[in-house]
Amino acid sequence: MAQSEEVAIGGDVAKPFKINASNFAEMKQVSIKVKSNDGKEHEYTGVALFDILTKAEAVPNNQLRGKSLTKYVLVSAADGYQVVIALPEIDPAFTDQTVILANKQDGEDLAANYGPYRLIVPRDKKPARSAMRVISIDVLTAKKP
Repeated sequence: MAQSEEVAIGGDVAKPFKINASNFAEMKQVSIKVKSNDGKEHEYTGVALFDILTKAEAVPNNQLRGKSLTKYVLVSAADGYQVVIALPEIDPAFTDQTVILANKQDGEDLAANYGPYRLIVPRDKKPARSAMRVISIDVLTAKKP
């Protein structure tokens, strides 16, 4: 499947939008260091997932409480791979962890098989949620069946 150069931000948000190279570059860039499976440390640069979801107005008044605590993020990759992150895992009021949507590794654009955008979840012991070739980020609300 051809990789999209855009990431759709949608779901239960007030302002859905698409991330592309130009508006991504205008957002606040952050860097985090993560050890890979081979034991080497890499520096990833991108935008905090919290900042992306704040721009989309995913949480009313940026107050994560009450019903908003049932919201989660579904990140989808070009190959159909999907991962879930609960909103408190990315909200600075709840955690010191910074989950980012990266477009650079060690100062270079991500390799085609990883990018152009990759989710980086730095504190996971296994990198299984660090989805590669991200094409969409949707905020959804959990409901008891």
